[in-house]
Amino acid sequence: MGVLDLLTQETIGFACLPKANSAWILLGIPFDSTTTYKPGTRFAPDSVRSASCNLEFYSLLTGLILEDDRINDLGNLVLPPGEVEKSLRIIEDAVRELRGLYPDALTIFIGGEHLITYPIVKAFDKTIDTLVVFDAHLDLRSEYLSSKYNHATFLRRIVEELDLNVLHIGSRAYSKDELDYVKSSGLKVLNILESKDLEAVGKEFENLGRTYVSLDIDVIDPAYAPGVGNPEPLGMDPLTLLKVVKKIFESNNKVIGFDLVEVNPLVDVNDVTSALAGKIILEVMAMDKAFRNTKWL
Repeated sequence: MGVLDLLTQETIGFACLPKANSAWILLGIPFDSTTTYKPGTRFAPDSVRSASCNLEFYSLLTGLILEDDRINDLGNLVLPPGEVEKSLRIIEDAVRELRGLYPDALTIFIGGEHLITYPIVKAFDKTIDTLVVFDAHLDLRSEYLSSKYNHATFLRRIVEELDLNVLHIGSRAYSKDELDYVKSSGLKVLNILESKDLEAVGKEFENLGRTYVSLDIDVIDPAYAPGVGNPEPLGMDPLTLLKVVKKIFESNNKVIGFDLVEVNPLVDVNDVTSALAGKIILEVMAMDKAFRNTKWL
């Protein structure tokens, strides 16, 4: 028996779609042990699933209807409360096992805080050419509150430890340490103003190769997504975000993984953030179905 057999908890299926073999694998990762402002993202996987059951299956971005599709929703990973290092090892082991079992599927993860992206990307090993991050924050601090592994440092650890391209989109909140690191490292960052130029952003996607997309819901303006732990004004609107994500799929890239993190149901308003998260995931599934390039399979 593997990690997925021993440490996953049954849940309702995402969007209440039947659970069956599918081109999409979904795993909830309810981890928020390093949250520093408003904790509660560990409740997001179940909240997003519940809200998504009340959405229609029509994809505005592709014109596809997914109501006859299936999803292989594996439930939630069970993690030890307060044990950050052990939790990161469990996440990495589980994702590595998942990739071995389903190498050709689009794997989708619902967090949880943004630190989960670090062990996930490590588990994908050398199969990722480019990591695209949508986030209001850079999360490039060398350390935060005397910790090197938390939601504010995860991307710094990825850049320092892993050999892959990184493209950051939608940022608008920086520390001096982070700006200095961006300048010294040459990391590609498109801030919120630059990300509004869809034609220019699309040119950045021409040679991404095998791509993993990490989406922090706080990249969206809190007017649309109030249920986040660290709200930051002046963000993207949801439709612009989805148009940018669609360009990644359209540009002959192979999207092999996707995570959506930092939804906080405890501070949400009428579940609108959980519903938006569910809608984004449905649109990503439709984009994958519409633009899946058979030459990669």
